[in-house]
Amino acid sequence: MRRVLPALAASMLALSLVPSAHADGERERPWPDEWPIELPPIEGPLPPAPPPGPRVEPATASARQVVETLEAVRQNLRETRYQHYRVVRERTGTYFWDCSLMAYWVLDRAAPRSVRHLQRVQRPLAEHFVRSIERAPTDRFRNGWQRIEHIEQLRPGDVFAWRRPRGFPSRNTGHVGFVVGAPRPVPRMPGAYAVRVADSTGSGHQNDTRPYPGHGGFGLGTLVFLTDGQGHGTHYGWYGTQSGGYVVTPILFGRVGT
Repeated sequence: MRRVLPALAASMLALSLVPSAHADGERERPWPDEWPIELPPIEGPLPPAPPPGPRVEPATASARQVVETLEAVRQNLRETRYQHYRVVRERTGTYFWDCSLMAYWVLDRAAPRSVRHLQRVQRPLAEHFVRSIERAPTDRFRNGWQRIEHIEQLRPGDVFAWRRPRGFPSRNTGHVGFVVGAPRPVPRMPGAYAVRVADSTGSGHQNDTRPYPGHGGFGLGTLVFLTDGQGHGTHYGWYGTQSGGYVVTPILFGRVGT
């Protein structure tokens, strides 16, 4: 996924971390009305990220392999960069890739059945992972995937993915990454969950391990997902609880296994 927004859009969103208001108290949208972005569903100041929850184990052996692969990358990492072709040199700790190239690389090592159908694809894209999760059943594994219906069921090693919504100022097909911590409810935001994730991006998330400014690439950070009351992801906040806007698009959650 290229940078979440073009430079102008990103700067506008950054300025909206504390949304401005009219005299009547109505908050302003600092982006064009046609963009599928909504103001945070909260009155008053934006909350801090909730503290990490108790450690939970991956749900499957394949998910455990995902977590171990991600941890191996984190410990081995010496240089990373966000780019749309993959350069991985484990000997030197070099990891240059985008979100979908990273997701494929990790799954090919940790859960190869889940990406077997992508072996003949010229390059994997975020939308390929969305389709894999969409087609998976919720009560069993098929072709290496199971769809997770409720966000509270997420465990480390699970996958999140979304499509770029219509009207969003980006040329990407969406975004994909991995869950590394259990979802945590966000205070004063019913149906909102902070999730610690590992992904490859051009711009970091809340409490991110990637240096700023920098070249992006592999890292860990916190996203916030809004849900519909039934645990289905409906919006994402790129900067966690400090997001000035939430992008409207279905968020898919999947689990790899056999």
